[in-house]
Amino acid sequence: MGRVLAQLVGDTGAFTTAVEHRSPQVYRTGEWPAGLPRPQELDAALHGGLLRVPYVEMVKDGEVVEPERFCTARLVAGRREDGFADPARIARLLADGATLLLPQLDHWHAPVRALAADIARRLDRRTEAFCFATGAGRRGLDVHRDDADVLVVQLAGEKEWTVHEAPVDGRWRPGAAPEPGPVTLHTVLKPGEVLYVPRGAPHTATGRQGLSVHLSFTIREAGTARLRAAVGEHLAAADWTPQLPERPGTPQELLDAAAEVLRLARERLDGLTPQELLRLARGPLPAPGDEPTVGPLGGPLGG
Repeated sequence: MGRVLAQLVGDTGAFTTAVEHRSPQVYRTGEWPAGLPRPQELDAALHGGLLRVPYVEMVKDGEVVEPERFCTARLVAGRREDGFADPARIARLLADGATLLLPQLDHWHAPVRALAADIARRLDRRTEAFCFATGAGRRGLDVHRDDADVLVVQLAGEKEWTVHEAPVDGRWRPGAAPEPGPVTLHTVLKPGEVLYVPRGAPHTATGRQGLSVHLSFTIREAGTARLRAAVGEHLAAADWTPQLPERPGTPQELLDAAAEVLRLARERLDGLTPQELLRLARGPLPAPGDEPTVGPLGGPLGG
Protein backbone atom coordinates (compact mmCIF):
# COMPACT_ATOMS: atom_id res chain seq x y z
CA MET A 1 0.00 0.00 0.00
CA GLY A 2 1.30 3.49 -0.84
CA ARG A 3 3.48 2.23 -3.73
CA VAL A 4 2.09 4.83 -6.16
CA LEU A 5 2.51 7.74 -3.77
CA ALA A 6 6.13 6.76 -3.14
CA GLN A 7 6.80 6.63 -6.89
CA LEU A 8 5.31 10.09 -7.34
CA VAL A 9 6.81 11.97 -4.36
CA GLY A 10 9.68 9.77 -3.14
CA ASP A 11 9.66 10.16 0.65
CA THR A 12 6.00 9.71 1.65
CA GLY A 13 6.75 10.85 5.20
CA ALA A 14 8.07 14.18 3.91
CA PHE A 15 5.01 14.48 1.69
CA THR A 16 2.69 13.89 4.66
CA THR A 17 4.53 16.66 6.51
CA ALA A 18 4.04 19.00 3.54
CA VAL A 19 0.30 18.24 3.60
CA GLU A 20 0.13 18.90 7.35
CA HIS A 21 1.98 22.23 6.94
CA ARG A 22 0.10 23.07 3.72
CA SER A 23 3.36 23.74 1.94
CA PRO A 24 3.49 23.42 -1.89
CA GLN A 25 6.29 21.22 -3.18
CA VAL A 26 7.73 19.97 -6.49
CA TYR A 27 8.87 16.33 -6.76
CA ARG A 28 11.22 14.96 -9.41
CA THR A 29 11.64 11.23 -8.70
CA GLY A 30 12.04 10.06 -12.29
CA GLU A 31 9.38 7.38 -11.70
CA TRP A 32 6.48 6.75 -14.10
CA PRO A 33 4.03 4.50 -12.22
CA ALA A 34 2.52 1.65 -14.23
CA GLY A 35 -0.98 2.69 -15.25
CA LEU A 36 -0.19 6.41 -15.54
CA PRO A 37 -1.72 7.21 -18.95
CA ARG A 38 0.27 8.50 -21.90
CA PRO A 39 -1.32 11.32 -23.94
CA GLN A 40 -1.72 9.09 -27.01
CA GLU A 41 -3.76 6.67 -24.92
CA LEU A 42 -6.16 9.46 -23.88
CA ASP A 43 -6.30 10.66 -27.49
CA ALA A 44 -7.28 7.14 -28.52
CA ALA A 45 -10.06 7.20 -25.91
CA LEU A 46 -11.38 10.46 -27.37
CA HIS A 47 -11.40 8.88 -30.84
CA GLY A 48 -12.90 5.63 -29.53
CA GLY A 49 -16.40 7.04 -29.68
CA LEU A 50 -17.68 6.25 -26.18
CA LEU A 51 -16.61 9.35 -24.24
CA ARG A 52 -19.47 11.75 -23.60
CA VAL A 53 -20.61 14.47 -21.22
CA PRO A 54 -20.08 14.65 -18.23
CA TYR A 55 -16.80 12.73 -18.65
CA VAL A 56 -15.57 15.33 -21.13
CA GLU A 57 -15.78 19.12 -20.66
CA MET A 58 -14.12 22.23 -22.07
CA VAL A 59 -13.34 25.64 -20.57
CA LYS A 60 -12.33 28.85 -22.34
CA ASP A 61 -11.46 32.20 -20.79
CA GLY A 62 -12.69 30.95 -17.43
CA GLU A 63 -16.11 30.01 -18.80
CA VAL A 64 -17.57 26.54 -19.36
CA VAL A 65 -18.01 25.79 -23.07
CA GLU A 66 -21.48 24.60 -24.08
CA PRO A 67 -21.39 20.85 -24.93
CA GLU A 68 -22.98 21.52 -28.34
CA ARG A 69 -19.72 23.19 -29.40
CA PHE A 70 -17.50 20.12 -28.83
CA CYS A 71 -19.95 17.20 -28.89
CA THR A 72 -22.11 15.47 -31.45
CA ALA A 73 -25.36 13.48 -31.42
CA ARG A 74 -25.74 9.87 -32.54
CA LEU A 75 -28.52 7.48 -33.36
CA VAL A 76 -28.20 4.57 -30.90
CA ALA A 77 -30.66 1.68 -31.20
CA GLY A 78 -33.09 3.99 -32.96
CA ARG A 79 -32.80 6.78 -30.36
CA ARG A 80 -31.03 10.12 -30.68
CA GLU A 81 -28.37 10.47 -27.98
CA ASP A 82 -26.51 13.74 -27.39
CA GLY A 83 -23.21 14.62 -25.75
CA PHE A 84 -20.64 12.37 -27.49
CA ALA A 85 -17.15 13.87 -27.72
CA ASP A 86 -16.26 15.07 -31.22
CA PRO A 87 -12.45 14.94 -31.64
CA ALA A 88 -12.40 17.35 -34.59
CA ARG A 89 -14.42 20.01 -32.74
CA ILE A 90 -12.31 19.52 -29.62
CA ALA A 91 -9.10 19.99 -31.63
CA ARG A 92 -10.40 23.24 -33.12
CA LEU A 93 -11.36 24.60 -29.71
CA LEU A 94 -7.97 23.61 -28.24
CA ALA A 95 -6.27 25.48 -31.09
CA ASP A 96 -8.48 28.47 -30.29
CA GLY A 97 -7.30 28.55 -26.66
CA ALA A 98 -9.78 26.32 -24.82
CA THR A 99 -8.81 23.74 -22.18
CA LEU A 100 -10.00 20.14 -22.37
CA LEU A 101 -11.04 18.51 -19.10
CA LEU A 102 -11.66 14.80 -18.53
CA PRO A 103 -13.40 14.70 -15.11
CA GLN A 104 -13.34 11.57 -12.95
CA LEU A 105 -10.92 9.68 -15.17
CA ASP A 106 -10.86 7.09 -12.38
CA HIS A 107 -14.49 6.16 -13.17
CA TRP A 108 -13.71 4.64 -16.56
CA HIS A 109 -9.92 4.19 -16.82
CA ALA A 110 -9.12 1.12 -14.72
CA PRO A 111 -5.34 1.73 -14.33
CA VAL A 112 -5.95 5.32 -13.18
CA ARG A 113 -8.62 4.02 -10.78
CA ALA A 114 -5.99 1.68 -9.30
CA LEU A 115 -3.54 4.59 -8.90
CA ALA A 116 -6.14 6.79 -7.19
CA ALA A 117 -7.23 3.92 -4.93
CA ASP A 118 -3.64 3.29 -3.83
CA ILE A 119 -3.17 6.97 -2.93
CA ALA A 120 -6.52 6.99 -1.10
CA ARG A 121 -5.57 3.99 1.04
CA ARG A 122 -2.15 5.46 1.85
CA LEU A 123 -3.60 8.81 2.99
CA ASP A 124 -6.96 7.55 4.36
CA ARG A 125 -8.75 10.08 2.16
CA ARG A 126 -10.99 9.77 -0.87
CA THR A 127 -9.01 10.45 -4.07
CA GLU A 128 -10.27 11.20 -7.59
CA ALA A 129 -8.50 11.86 -10.91
CA PHE A 130 -9.00 14.68 -13.43
CA CYS A 131 -7.07 15.24 -16.67
CA PHE A 132 -6.42 18.64 -18.29
CA ALA A 133 -5.03 19.56 -21.73
CA THR A 134 -4.07 23.19 -22.42
CA GLY A 135 -2.39 24.90 -25.37
CA ALA A 136 0.75 27.02 -25.12
CA GLY A 137 0.18 30.37 -23.43
CA ARG A 138 -3.31 29.38 -22.36
CA ARG A 139 -4.94 28.72 -19.00
CA GLY A 140 -8.25 27.07 -18.24
CA LEU A 141 -9.05 29.10 -15.11
CA ASP A 142 -7.80 32.30 -13.57
CA VAL A 143 -6.39 32.25 -10.03
CA HIS A 144 -8.66 30.00 -7.95
CA ARG A 145 -8.87 27.79 -4.87
CA ASP A 146 -9.72 24.06 -4.83
CA ASP A 147 -11.55 22.38 -1.95
CA ALA A 148 -9.03 19.51 -1.98
CA ASP A 149 -5.32 18.84 -1.79
CA VAL A 150 -4.10 18.30 -5.35
CA LEU A 151 -1.23 16.16 -6.61
CA VAL A 152 -0.44 17.24 -10.19
CA VAL A 153 1.44 14.85 -12.51
CA GLN A 154 2.68 16.34 -15.78
CA LEU A 155 2.04 13.88 -18.63
CA ALA A 156 3.15 15.84 -21.71
CA GLY A 157 4.44 19.26 -22.67
CA GLU A 158 5.20 21.85 -20.00
CA LYS A 159 3.01 23.83 -17.65
CA GLU A 160 3.89 26.93 -15.64
CA TRP A 161 2.40 27.01 -12.14
CA THR A 162 2.05 29.83 -9.63
CA VAL A 163 0.89 28.84 -6.14
CA HIS A 164 -0.01 31.40 -3.50
CA GLU A 165 0.00 31.10 0.26
CA ALA A 166 -2.59 28.70 1.67
CA PRO A 167 -5.17 30.17 4.09
CA VAL A 168 -4.25 29.91 7.76
CA ASP A 169 -7.82 29.10 8.85
CA GLY A 170 -11.03 27.71 7.41
CA ARG A 171 -12.58 31.07 6.48
CA TRP A 172 -12.32 30.73 2.70
CA ARG A 173 -14.39 29.46 -0.18
CA PRO A 174 -13.40 27.40 -3.22
CA GLY A 175 -13.53 29.15 -6.59
CA ALA A 176 -12.11 32.41 -7.92
CA ALA A 177 -9.47 34.14 -5.77
CA PRO A 178 -9.16 37.73 -7.03
CA GLU A 179 -6.88 38.66 -4.10
CA PRO A 180 -4.65 35.58 -3.82
CA GLY A 181 -1.95 36.92 -1.48
CA PRO A 182 1.81 36.21 -1.54
CA VAL A 183 3.32 33.75 -4.01
CA THR A 184 4.97 30.78 -2.28
CA LEU A 185 5.99 28.71 -5.33
CA HIS A 186 6.55 29.38 -9.03
CA THR A 187 7.67 26.50 -11.24
CA VAL A 188 7.48 24.89 -14.66
CA LEU A 189 6.55 21.20 -14.69
CA LYS A 190 7.95 18.82 -17.30
CA PRO A 191 6.72 15.29 -18.08
CA GLY A 192 7.02 12.99 -15.08
CA GLU A 193 7.36 15.84 -12.57
CA VAL A 194 4.86 16.23 -9.74
CA LEU A 195 3.48 19.27 -7.89
CA TYR A 196 1.62 19.34 -4.59
CA VAL A 197 -0.93 22.19 -4.25
CA PRO A 198 -2.37 22.52 -0.71
CA ARG A 199 -6.09 22.65 -0.16
CA GLY A 200 -7.34 26.22 -0.45
CA ALA A 201 -4.06 27.63 -1.83
CA PRO A 202 -4.83 30.02 -4.73
CA HIS A 203 -3.10 28.88 -7.91
CA THR A 204 -3.06 29.14 -11.66
CA ALA A 205 -1.49 27.09 -14.47
CA THR A 206 -0.47 28.16 -17.98
CA GLY A 207 0.48 25.81 -20.81
CA ARG A 208 3.91 26.07 -22.46
CA GLN A 209 5.53 24.57 -25.56
CA GLY A 210 2.73 22.90 -27.46
CA LEU A 211 -0.10 21.01 -25.85
CA SER A 212 0.35 20.60 -22.10
CA VAL A 213 -1.37 17.61 -20.47
CA HIS A 214 -1.49 16.91 -16.74
CA LEU A 215 -3.33 14.54 -14.41
CA SER A 216 -4.60 15.88 -11.08
CA PHE A 217 -5.24 13.54 -8.17
CA THR A 218 -7.66 15.45 -5.93
CA ILE A 219 -7.40 14.31 -2.32
CA ARG A 220 -10.66 15.16 -0.60
CA GLU A 221 -11.07 16.22 3.02
CA ALA A 222 -14.22 16.43 5.12
CA GLY A 223 -15.64 19.81 6.10
CA THR A 224 -18.01 20.80 8.88
CA ALA A 225 -21.08 20.05 6.76
CA ARG A 226 -19.86 16.49 6.13
CA LEU A 227 -19.17 16.02 9.86
CA ARG A 228 -22.74 17.06 10.66
CA ALA A 229 -24.11 14.78 7.94
CA ALA A 230 -22.00 11.89 9.22
CA VAL A 231 -23.58 12.22 12.68
CA GLY A 232 -27.01 11.85 11.10
CA GLU A 233 -25.86 8.89 9.00
CA HIS A 234 -24.40 7.22 12.08
CA LEU A 235 -27.67 7.60 13.95
CA ALA A 236 -29.75 6.51 10.96
CA ALA A 237 -27.78 3.27 10.75
CA ALA A 238 -29.19 2.14 14.12
CA ASP A 239 -32.19 -0.19 14.06
CA TRP A 240 -34.59 1.54 16.44
CA THR A 241 -37.87 0.12 15.20
CA PRO A 242 -38.10 -2.85 17.64
CA GLN A 243 -38.24 -0.52 20.66
CA LEU A 244 -40.65 2.01 19.15
CA PRO A 245 -44.22 1.86 17.84
CA GLU A 246 -44.41 2.85 14.18
CA ARG A 247 -47.23 5.37 14.79
CA PRO A 248 -47.68 6.42 18.45
CA GLY A 249 -51.42 6.76 19.04
CA THR A 250 -51.76 9.00 22.13
CA PRO A 251 -49.91 12.16 23.23
CA GLN A 252 -48.21 10.18 26.02
CA GLU A 253 -47.09 7.45 23.64
CA LEU A 254 -45.65 10.15 21.37
CA LEU A 255 -43.73 11.70 24.29
CA ASP A 256 -42.50 8.25 25.34
CA ALA A 257 -41.32 7.60 21.80
CA ALA A 258 -39.51 10.95 21.70
CA ALA A 259 -37.80 10.14 25.02
CA GLU A 260 -36.74 6.71 23.72
CA VAL A 261 -35.33 8.22 20.48
CA LEU A 262 -33.23 10.66 22.54
CA ARG A 263 -32.05 7.90 24.87
CA LEU A 264 -30.99 5.67 22.00
CA ALA A 265 -29.33 8.56 20.16
CA ARG A 266 -27.30 9.55 23.23
CA GLU A 267 -26.36 5.92 23.80
CA ARG A 268 -25.21 5.53 20.20
CA LEU A 269 -23.30 8.83 20.19
CA ASP A 270 -21.53 7.95 23.43
CA GLY A 271 -19.64 5.25 21.55
CA LEU A 272 -18.68 7.53 18.63
CA THR A 273 -15.15 8.97 18.89
CA PRO A 274 -13.95 12.08 16.99
CA GLN A 275 -11.60 9.83 15.00
CA GLU A 276 -14.45 7.52 13.97
CA LEU A 277 -16.68 10.49 13.07
CA LEU A 278 -13.93 11.90 10.83
CA ARG A 279 -13.55 8.50 9.16
CA LEU A 280 -17.30 8.38 8.49
CA ALA A 281 -17.28 11.95 7.13
CA ARG A 282 -14.41 11.18 4.75
CA GLY A 283 -16.40 8.33 3.27
CA PRO A 284 -15.50 4.73 2.42
CA LEU A 285 -12.09 3.99 0.94
CA PRO A 286 -11.53 1.42 -1.81
CA ALA A 287 -10.74 -1.98 -0.39
CA PRO A 288 -7.56 -3.77 -1.53
CA GLY A 289 -8.36 -5.83 -4.61
CA ASP A 290 -11.29 -3.62 -5.66
CA GLU A 291 -9.50 -2.76 -8.92
CA PRO A 292 -10.10 -5.66 -11.33
CA THR A 293 -7.31 -6.71 -13.69
CA VAL A 294 -9.52 -8.93 -15.86
CA GLY A 295 -12.52 -7.65 -17.76
CA PRO A 296 -15.96 -9.29 -17.94
CA LEU A 297 -15.05 -10.85 -21.30
CA GLY A 298 -11.88 -12.42 -19.93
CA GLY A 299 -9.40 -9.86 -21.29
CA PRO A 300 -7.20 -7.39 -19.40
CA LEU A 301 -8.73 -4.11 -18.25
CA GLY A 302 -7.07 -0.83 -19.11
CA GLY A 303 -3.99 0.01 -21.12
